[in-house]
Amino acid sequence: MNILSLLAANVADSSATANVINQSYNTFLKIVNTILPVTIAVLLVIGMFYGIQLGVKYAKADDDEKRKQTRQSLINVVVGVLIAIIFVAIIEIILNQGFIKDMFGSALTTTSIA
Repeated sequence: MNILSLLAANVADSSATANVINQSYNTFLKIVNTILPVTIAVLLVIGMFYGIQLGVKYAKADDDEKRKQTRQSLINVVVGVLIAIIFVAIIEIILNQGFIKDMFGSALTTTSIA
């Protein structure tokens, strides 16, 4: 084999590797874009219903101890929902800024998340 055929084989291998990496990254993005909105919607709906339930419980509470416990639970629900929203925002920032793409190398082509 001459050196040109070795170089051509090396370029073909790196091109094939780049295609596999690109396909893997695109598959990863599709999975994240499918799971993430559904997950956040479910978390927000659960948080909303639980918050309404706690609000009714707080309104019906007779003594101060029950109100104090219910108010703390309501605060925890609000904090949990905010953490879920912040988590989604962080994931979107990471995916849009290309931090994950950089882990795969520069062989990837630009891909839209939407």
